[in-house]
Amino acid sequence: MYEVLRDRLTAQAAELARRAEALNARRTEEFGATRLELAGTGQLATEQPCVPRDIVPVGDVLLFGHTAARGHRTEATAVSDVFALHDRDLNRLPDDAVPGLLDDPGFVREFAALHRYYRQARLLRLRRVDGKLLAVFQTGEKAGDIRVLRWSVADGGEAGFLDARGERDDVFPPSHAFSWTATTRADHVLGRHPHISVQGEIFVSAVGGSLTVKTEDDTETGEGVYAEPVDEPLQSLADAAVAHARVGPLILLDVLPYKEDVHRYLVFNTLTRNVVRLDGIGQSCRALPEEQGIVFPGGYCLATGEHKTFDGVDTGHLEFERTVRSPNG
Repeated sequence: MYEVLRDRLTAQAAELARRAEALNARRTEEFGATRLELAGTGQLATEQPCVPRDIVPVGDVLLFGHTAARGHRTEATAVSDVFALHDRDLNRLPDDAVPGLLDDPGFVREFAALHRYYRQARLLRLRRVDGKLLAVFQTGEKAGDIRVLRWSVADGGEAGFLDARGERDDVFPPSHAFSWTATTRADHVLGRHPHISVQGEIFVSAVGGSLTVKTEDDTETGEGVYAEPVDEPLQSLADAAVAHARVGPLILLDVLPYKEDVHRYLVFNTLTRNVVRLDGIGQSCRALPEEQGIVFPGGYCLATGEHKTFDGVDTGHLEFERTVRSPNG
């Protein structure tokens, strides 16, 4: 019996693969495709041990940024301790390979002053933003203790140092593609089992010892399509903070029950009528094209009802920087 089932599953898997390949071939014929292939690998050699921080293209040259292991060195930090230029074959280039970049007198002066006044300064990242190249340095223990050197960079790779006041350019777009709407007492529906109306489609409450989501405006019952316990069972309807947002067919909920410090994030799918808890939404959340769903640090949730989170992935340090759309859709 086992062999029969195995053979049937193998045959179905082969048929599914064949159909997927045929569909992909039709897609390629209709829309075209640009295949990504590994052209080669290599190693960047540095003069001393270092921690790689970032790498960006400047024209046909690669600017490599790193943090050198200072050890017991007492001499001043040199430009070569932090930056290096390489060609596309990863060969080391002189600092003047891109005029106006690492050899600019203004840059050398600001770089020296930065490391003279902030002995523990270290490179965080390199960024290309609106025709500028930013080198962001951490100068203190706080996240906001940064200093940003910046250059203007043309499409052809021509560079010119601007100044060391690029903090206003080192900003990231909003972490969420939408705004949360907080519920008010006007949304409260009183009764034997009161709840909060969210867009008139779902009804939320944290009373009676559980966080409950219902799809029916029925206060005679406390049961719903989703429920999980809360820490404080003796709380009123107004004690919990509830906010919501809509992304296509998905209704997102931000719930902070009474006397709790951690927000809970739920997603209600208006098509499948299912609810799933996805706390990664609180950190960042972006909408997929054509109302196909959402993506967030560590996972995604699709309008079809499919969702996935990647276990074992530390997303606490992640920050949304930009969106790069696929050329093939």
